Amino acid sequence: MSSFLELLSIYKWSLPASVFAAGVLSLIGAQWTARGQSAQIFVLSQGSSLGVVLGLALNIIFGTDLHALNLVLGFSLGWLTLLFSHRLTQGRSDRNHIYLTLFVLFLALTYMLTSMTPALESHMAAAYFGDLAVMSDLAGQIVGVIALLALAFILKNWKILSLSSFQLSNSSLIHRQPKNTAFEMLTLLVTAAAVQNMGYLFTIGSLFIGTSFAAHSSRDLKSYTQRMLFISVSGSLLGFVISLLSTNLPTVPCVILGQVVMGLMTYVKK
Repeated sequence: MSSFLELLSIYKWSLPASVFAAGVLSLIGAQWTARGQSAQIFVLSQGSSLGVVLGLALNIIFGTDLHALNLVLGFSLGWLTLLFSHRLTQGRSDRNHIYLTLFVLFLALTYMLTSMTPALESHMAAAYFGDLAVMSDLAGQIVGVIALLALAFILKNWKILSLSSFQLSNSSLIHRQPKNTAFEMLTLLVTAAAVQNMGYLFTIGSLFIGTSFAAHSSRDLKSYTQRMLFISVSGSLLGFVISLLSTNLPTVPCVILGQVVMGLMTYVKK
Protein backbone atom coordinates (compact mmCIF):
# COMPACT_ATOMS: atom_id res chain seq x y z
CA MET A 1 0.00 0.00 0.00
CA SER A 2 2.82 2.38 0.89
CA SER A 3 4.52 1.73 -2.45
CA PHE A 4 1.27 2.55 -4.26
CA LEU A 5 0.95 5.83 -2.35
CA GLU A 6 4.55 6.66 -3.19
CA LEU A 7 3.73 5.98 -6.83
CA LEU A 8 0.72 8.28 -6.63
CA SER A 9 2.91 11.06 -5.25
CA ILE A 10 4.87 11.02 -8.51
CA TYR A 11 1.67 11.97 -10.35
CA LYS A 12 0.55 14.64 -7.88
CA TRP A 13 -0.03 17.07 -10.76
CA SER A 14 -0.74 14.88 -13.78
CA LEU A 15 -3.49 12.89 -12.01
CA PRO A 16 -5.67 15.83 -10.86
CA ALA A 17 -4.97 17.69 -14.11
CA SER A 18 -6.15 14.78 -16.24
CA VAL A 19 -9.24 14.25 -14.07
CA PHE A 20 -10.23 17.93 -14.21
CA ALA A 21 -9.53 18.02 -17.95
CA ALA A 22 -11.72 14.96 -18.53
CA GLY A 23 -14.62 16.60 -16.69
CA VAL A 24 -14.27 19.89 -18.56
CA LEU A 25 -13.96 18.13 -21.91
CA SER A 26 -17.16 16.19 -21.23
CA LEU A 27 -19.02 19.46 -20.53
CA ILE A 28 -17.63 20.96 -23.72
CA GLY A 29 -18.56 17.87 -25.71
CA ALA A 30 -22.11 17.99 -24.35
CA GLN A 31 -22.66 21.52 -25.67
CA TRP A 32 -21.24 20.80 -29.12
CA THR A 33 -23.22 17.55 -29.33
CA ALA A 34 -26.45 19.34 -28.37
CA ARG A 35 -25.87 21.75 -31.25
CA GLY A 36 -25.49 18.86 -33.68
CA GLN A 37 -21.82 19.74 -34.18
CA SER A 38 -20.04 16.65 -32.87
CA ALA A 39 -18.25 16.24 -36.17
CA GLN A 40 -17.03 19.83 -36.01
CA ILE A 41 -15.38 19.44 -32.60
CA PHE A 42 -13.83 16.24 -33.96
CA VAL A 43 -12.26 18.30 -36.75
CA LEU A 44 -11.25 21.09 -34.36
CA SER A 45 -9.36 18.56 -32.26
CA GLN A 46 -7.52 17.29 -35.33
CA GLY A 47 -6.72 20.87 -36.34
CA SER A 48 -5.29 21.49 -32.87
CA SER A 49 -3.34 18.25 -33.15
CA LEU A 50 -1.82 19.45 -36.43
CA GLY A 51 -0.77 22.68 -34.71
CA VAL A 52 0.83 20.78 -31.83
CA VAL A 53 2.74 18.55 -34.25
CA LEU A 54 3.86 21.63 -36.18
CA GLY A 55 5.17 23.10 -32.93
CA LEU A 56 7.06 19.88 -32.18
CA ALA A 57 8.57 19.94 -35.68
CA LEU A 58 9.73 23.55 -35.32
CA ASN A 59 11.27 22.80 -31.93
CA ILE A 60 13.18 19.87 -33.43
CA ILE A 61 14.32 21.81 -36.49
CA PHE A 62 15.59 24.80 -34.49
CA GLY A 63 16.83 22.77 -31.53
CA THR A 64 14.57 24.53 -29.04
CA ASP A 65 12.29 23.27 -26.29
CA LEU A 66 9.47 25.82 -26.29
CA HIS A 67 6.40 23.95 -25.04
CA ALA A 68 4.38 27.16 -25.21
CA LEU A 69 4.90 27.17 -28.98
CA ASN A 70 3.02 23.87 -29.28
CA LEU A 71 0.08 25.26 -27.30
CA VAL A 72 -0.02 28.52 -29.25
CA LEU A 73 0.08 26.75 -32.62
CA GLY A 74 -2.48 24.19 -31.44
CA PHE A 75 -4.84 26.99 -30.41
CA SER A 76 -4.18 28.97 -33.61
CA LEU A 77 -4.74 26.04 -35.98
CA GLY A 78 -7.87 25.10 -34.05
CA TRP A 79 -9.16 28.67 -34.36
CA LEU A 80 -8.46 28.75 -38.10
CA THR A 81 -10.21 25.40 -38.43
CA LEU A 82 -13.23 26.81 -36.61
CA LEU A 83 -13.43 29.85 -38.89
CA PHE A 84 -12.84 27.79 -42.03
CA SER A 85 -15.42 25.16 -41.13
CA HIS A 86 -18.00 27.84 -40.27
CA ARG A 87 -17.45 29.46 -43.66
CA LEU A 88 -17.68 26.19 -45.60
CA THR A 89 -20.81 24.93 -43.84
CA GLN A 90 -22.75 28.20 -43.61
CA GLY A 91 -26.27 27.71 -44.94
CA ARG A 92 -25.79 23.97 -45.56
CA SER A 93 -28.06 21.37 -44.01
CA ASP A 94 -25.69 18.42 -44.50
CA ARG A 95 -22.32 19.35 -43.01
CA ASN A 96 -20.83 16.05 -41.91
CA HIS A 97 -19.22 15.26 -45.25
CA ILE A 98 -17.43 18.63 -45.16
CA TYR A 99 -16.18 17.99 -41.64
CA LEU A 100 -14.96 14.53 -42.62
CA THR A 101 -13.15 15.98 -45.64
CA LEU A 102 -11.40 18.52 -43.41
CA PHE A 103 -10.51 15.79 -40.92
CA VAL A 104 -8.91 13.65 -43.62
CA LEU A 105 -7.05 16.69 -44.97
CA PHE A 106 -5.61 17.60 -41.56
CA LEU A 107 -4.72 13.98 -40.89
CA ALA A 108 -2.86 13.80 -44.21
CA LEU A 109 -1.03 17.06 -43.46
CA THR A 110 -0.03 15.75 -40.05
CA TYR A 111 1.37 12.56 -41.56
CA MET A 112 3.15 14.53 -44.28
CA LEU A 113 4.72 16.82 -41.69
CA THR A 114 5.87 13.81 -39.70
CA SER A 115 7.43 12.23 -42.78
CA MET A 116 9.32 15.45 -43.55
CA THR A 117 10.73 15.50 -40.00
CA PRO A 118 12.01 11.96 -39.26
CA ALA A 119 12.99 12.87 -35.68
CA LEU A 120 9.32 13.62 -35.04
CA GLU A 121 8.18 10.03 -35.55
CA SER A 122 9.12 9.06 -32.01
CA HIS A 123 6.76 11.78 -30.71
CA MET A 124 3.74 10.72 -32.75
CA ALA A 125 2.59 7.90 -30.47
CA ALA A 126 2.55 10.33 -27.54
CA ALA A 127 0.79 12.98 -29.63
CA TYR A 128 -2.04 10.63 -30.62
CA PHE A 129 -2.33 8.04 -27.88
CA GLY A 130 -0.82 10.04 -25.03
CA ASP A 131 0.80 8.89 -21.80
CA LEU A 132 -0.28 10.59 -18.61
CA ALA A 133 2.55 8.89 -16.73
CA VAL A 134 5.18 11.02 -18.48
CA MET A 135 3.41 14.37 -18.11
CA SER A 136 5.71 16.82 -16.36
CA ASP A 137 4.71 18.69 -13.21
CA LEU A 138 4.76 21.98 -15.13
CA ALA A 139 2.50 20.59 -17.86
CA GLY A 140 0.14 19.22 -15.21
CA GLN A 141 0.00 22.60 -13.50
CA ILE A 142 -0.71 24.43 -16.77
CA VAL A 143 -3.43 21.98 -17.80
CA GLY A 144 -4.91 22.11 -14.30
CA VAL A 145 -5.14 25.91 -14.30
CA ILE A 146 -6.67 25.99 -17.79
CA ALA A 147 -9.17 23.27 -16.84
CA LEU A 148 -10.20 25.02 -13.62
CA LEU A 149 -10.71 28.37 -15.35
CA ALA A 150 -12.74 26.70 -18.09
CA LEU A 151 -14.76 24.75 -15.52
CA ALA A 152 -15.58 27.93 -13.59
CA PHE A 153 -16.78 29.71 -16.74
CA ILE A 154 -18.80 26.77 -18.05
CA LEU A 155 -20.54 26.01 -14.75
CA LYS A 156 -21.32 29.69 -14.17
CA ASN A 157 -22.88 29.98 -17.63
CA TRP A 158 -24.13 26.39 -17.95
CA LYS A 159 -27.82 27.28 -18.11
CA ILE A 160 -27.23 30.02 -20.69
CA LEU A 161 -25.06 27.76 -22.83
CA SER A 162 -27.52 24.89 -22.49
CA LEU A 163 -30.43 27.14 -23.46
CA SER A 164 -28.58 28.15 -26.61
CA SER A 165 -27.60 24.57 -27.39
CA PHE A 166 -30.84 22.77 -26.66
CA GLN A 167 -33.53 25.32 -27.58
CA LEU A 168 -32.16 27.55 -30.33
CA SER A 169 -32.10 26.10 -33.82
CA ASN A 170 -30.44 29.06 -35.57
CA SER A 171 -26.74 28.19 -35.26
CA SER A 172 -25.64 31.54 -36.69
CA LEU A 173 -27.55 33.30 -33.89
CA ILE A 174 -25.83 31.11 -31.32
CA HIS A 175 -22.47 31.89 -32.85
CA ARG A 176 -23.02 35.66 -32.52
CA GLN A 177 -23.70 35.59 -28.78
CA PRO A 178 -20.73 36.93 -26.71
CA LYS A 179 -20.98 34.08 -24.18
CA ASN A 180 -20.81 31.57 -26.99
CA THR A 181 -17.77 33.26 -28.52
CA ALA A 182 -16.00 32.99 -25.16
CA PHE A 183 -17.10 29.35 -24.95
CA GLU A 184 -15.64 28.62 -28.39
CA MET A 185 -12.32 30.22 -27.42
CA LEU A 186 -12.24 28.13 -24.23
CA THR A 187 -13.01 25.05 -26.30
CA LEU A 188 -9.99 25.75 -28.48
CA LEU A 189 -7.71 26.44 -25.50
CA VAL A 190 -8.75 23.35 -23.52
CA THR A 191 -8.61 21.14 -26.60
CA ALA A 192 -5.15 22.37 -27.60
CA ALA A 193 -3.81 21.89 -24.07
CA ALA A 194 -5.34 18.41 -23.81
CA VAL A 195 -4.05 17.28 -27.20
CA GLN A 196 -0.57 18.59 -26.45
CA ASN A 197 -0.21 17.03 -23.00
CA MET A 198 -2.60 14.07 -22.94
CA GLY A 199 -2.99 13.08 -26.57
CA TYR A 200 -5.70 13.01 -29.21
CA LEU A 201 -7.27 9.77 -27.95
CA PHE A 202 -7.78 11.14 -24.43
CA THR A 203 -9.23 14.38 -25.80
CA ILE A 204 -11.76 12.79 -28.16
CA GLY A 205 -12.74 10.09 -25.67
CA SER A 206 -13.36 12.56 -22.87
CA LEU A 207 -15.37 14.82 -25.19
CA PHE A 208 -17.91 12.17 -26.17
CA ILE A 209 -17.96 9.07 -23.93
CA GLY A 210 -19.67 10.66 -20.94
CA THR A 211 -22.12 12.50 -23.16
CA SER A 212 -23.04 9.37 -25.10
CA PHE A 213 -23.93 7.31 -22.03
CA ALA A 214 -25.52 10.10 -20.00
CA ALA A 215 -27.83 11.07 -22.85
CA HIS A 216 -29.47 7.63 -22.75
CA SER A 217 -29.84 7.38 -18.98
CA SER A 218 -30.92 10.85 -17.80
CA ARG A 219 -34.37 12.31 -17.20
CA ASP A 220 -33.50 16.01 -17.17
CA LEU A 221 -30.62 18.45 -17.69
CA LYS A 222 -29.47 18.26 -14.06
CA SER A 223 -29.23 14.47 -13.96
CA TYR A 224 -27.64 14.52 -17.43
CA THR A 225 -24.90 16.89 -16.25
CA GLN A 226 -24.30 14.94 -13.04
CA ARG A 227 -24.08 11.58 -14.79
CA MET A 228 -21.81 12.94 -17.48
CA LEU A 229 -19.36 14.40 -14.96
CA PHE A 230 -19.50 11.22 -12.88
CA ILE A 231 -18.65 9.07 -15.89
CA SER A 232 -15.76 11.21 -17.08
CA VAL A 233 -14.20 11.94 -13.66
CA SER A 234 -14.65 8.55 -11.98
CA GLY A 235 -13.76 6.74 -15.22
CA SER A 236 -10.52 8.70 -15.47
CA LEU A 237 -9.63 7.90 -11.85
CA LEU A 238 -10.46 4.23 -12.36
CA GLY A 239 -8.38 3.99 -15.51
CA PHE A 240 -5.43 5.78 -13.96
CA VAL A 241 -5.43 3.49 -10.90
CA ILE A 242 -5.67 0.36 -13.06
CA SER A 243 -2.73 1.56 -15.14
CA LEU A 244 -0.64 2.19 -12.01
CA LEU A 245 -1.46 -1.20 -10.54
CA SER A 246 -0.46 -2.91 -13.78
CA THR A 247 2.65 -1.17 -15.09
CA ASN A 248 2.33 -2.91 -18.47
CA LEU A 249 -0.91 -1.12 -19.33
CA PRO A 250 -0.75 2.39 -20.88
CA THR A 251 -2.58 5.15 -19.04
CA VAL A 252 -4.76 6.74 -21.72
CA PRO A 253 -6.35 3.52 -23.08
CA CYS A 254 -7.06 2.54 -19.46
CA VAL A 255 -8.72 5.91 -18.86
CA ILE A 256 -10.87 5.48 -21.97
CA LEU A 257 -11.90 1.98 -20.90
CA GLY A 258 -12.55 3.26 -17.39
CA GLN A 259 -14.95 5.88 -18.72
CA VAL A 260 -16.74 3.27 -20.82
CA VAL A 261 -17.07 0.96 -17.80
CA MET A 262 -18.52 3.73 -15.64
CA GLY A 263 -20.81 4.70 -18.51
CA LEU A 264 -22.11 1.15 -18.78
CA MET A 265 -22.72 1.06 -15.04
CA THR A 266 -24.83 4.22 -15.13
CA TYR A 267 -26.66 2.93 -18.20
CA VAL A 268 -27.57 -0.34 -16.47
CA LYS A 269 -28.75 1.48 -13.33
CA LYS A 270 -30.93 4.01 -15.16
